[in-house]
Formats: sequence, structure tokens, C-alpha cells
Amino acid sequence: MAISTPFLRFNKTLFRKAFVLLLLIILHFNTGYSQVYTDEIATASANDFYISNKDRYYTNGNQFYYRHAIKQKGIDSTLEKKIFELESGQKIYNPFFAKAPDAATHNRPFTAYLYLGTSFNWFYKNEKIVKISAQVGTIGPNALGKEIQTSYHKLLNLFTPQGWEYQLKNEIGLNLAADYSRLLYRNPSKHLDITGLSSALLGNTFSGANVGMLLRLGQCNPLYQSVSFNSLIGNNNKPVAKEYFIFLRPKINYVAYNATIQGGMFRSDKGPVTFGVKPFVFVPDVGASFSSARWSVNFIITLTSNEVQSTATGYSYATWSVFYRFKQKVLKW
Repeated sequence: MAISTPFLRFNKTLFRKAFVLLLLIILHFNTGYSQVYTDEIATASANDFYISNKDRYYTNGNQFYYRHAIKQKGIDSTLEKKIFELESGQKIYNPFFAKAPDAATHNRPFTAYLYLGTSFNWFYKNEKIVKISAQVGTIGPNALGKEIQTSYHKLLNLFTPQGWEYQLKNEIGLNLAADYSRLLYRNPSKHLDITGLSSALLGNTFSGANVGMLLRLGQCNPLYQSVSFNSLIGNNNKPVAKEYFIFLRPKINYVAYNATIQGGMFRSDKGPVTFGVKPFVFVPDVGASFSSARWSVNFIITLTSNEVQSTATGYSYATWSVFYRFKQKVLKW
């Protein structure tokens, strides 16, 4: 089913405004800066309509973040900084289209994942990064997917989503994750680098692991002072330089369990529509990042191979992220 003409006009207008915003930020980056900030707030919005007229699979996501650079006690010659993070968010999933009243045609369940999370990040001088995180959340009606998607469509004067009566049943989830990243290569001009990425997930909503790499090209900061790893805040006296670069981030995910597809792990009645998962999923990201003293902006296009044992296909979506830093630290020279 085609998306309405007003929707397409909204889509193009939003993209043009975002492009103008990026140009203004680039012009702002003609000079460096020396401020150091200890706190950061950020928001991210993911949607497939940013780059297409489709409304399927992972169709919408919104996240909010607060980060704080922890004041280090004592002297650790290997550690550059520690950052504490709080996160909240919602991710919405539906079948091949958000208007699918016949459950027999569904190739992925209707559901949402609503969650709160926290993490601790250790950044080392040799540009390795360790992150430990935990999330508590829920799938099913308690995740408010139907309400948010319906309100969103009403706001944009689009069709009313249909099929949410077949969504997955409620289940509260506890999910833990550990990430390890390390710089593998940087050329002498410091305009190209490659970082190895890995993570493991354990929980009743998401379990699995992934490996990949991050390739950056442009004006790139060290990993412990980069928007790539949300490390532009700090509690030392090291000013942070400007950043602007493009990047490629391919990953291979091993999926042991995904409750947004299979239903609640500990429920016998998971819902009227569930599917098995593909054990391996290829997820390449391509994007651009820009940072000034207080602000950063990311734009990322994500391509995902099929992750459902059904007639579903691979899909794509885009994510905008905006960061604002505050609580300026007085530099001591």
C-alpha cells in the first residue's frame, strides 16, 4: 500500500530542513574550541520514513540519554575517564505494514519495547573502551506501542494503524550487556581509523552477541574524546577538538533470543502471532557525525538483513541523534 501524498510532502520537507541544519553545523565548525563539559543530554529518533515510504518491521524508535563524567579518585595511569549513563526509550515493531488487519498475513508480530537503562563506561588511554549496561523493560500492551503509533499517525494525518489486537503479550524483561571496543589502526594524518567492536547480551528480551568494526574518515578525535562513543564530556583538563567525519559500521549479530519476534521467554501464551529468529543477522550502518563545543549531530542509515523466519525481508531505517553538553569545567593551565 502506498503512503499518502501529504506524508511524502512531510517527509521531503523534514529531510530538507534537516539538511539545512547540517550545513549550518558544518559552517559552525570552522573554528576549534577548548571548553570541557562534564554532563550531556541527548535524544535519538529512528524511523524508516526518514529515507523511504515504507512502514515495516522496526518502524519507530525514540531514546533519551543523560551522561555524567565521573570524577576520578586516585590516579590510574591507564584510565582516561569514566562516564555514567541513564537511558530511556521505546522501540515499535510491526509486520510488512502498519495497516495489517488480517493476522494470517503478518510476517512479524506487532509489539513494542519500552525500557529504562543504565551503563558505566571506562575509557582507556590506549583507546580501548569497556561498557557494562543493564535495562529493565517490557514488551506487549504495557509498552504502549499501539497508543504511540496511532497518535503519531494521527498527528501526521496518516492512516490509522490496524492489527495491534494481535500484538504480543506482556512480559517484563531484564537485559544485561557488555561491550568491548579497541582502536586497531590509525593512519599518520589521523584522518582515517578502524576500531574493532564486540558485545554480548544476556536477558529474557534480547540474548546474543555481535562483532564488527567502525571505519571513520574525516576530522576524527581519539576514541576517548569522540561522539562515536559518547565520550566528549570529561572531568580532566583536556580540551576537546572539533569533529566531523563519515563512517561505516558493519556488524554481524548472533541472535540467541529476541522477544520482539518470539514473544516472552517465560510465557507459555506468548501471543497469537510469533516466529522463530534467524541466528545470524548482518547490520551495516553508514553515517555522518558533527560536533561543536556544546552540540553534536549524528545521521545514520541502517540496513538489516532478514531477522525473522517468515516471509519478511531485510529492511532499512535512519536515525537522527542530537547531543547537548553543559556544566562547563574551568580549565587549569
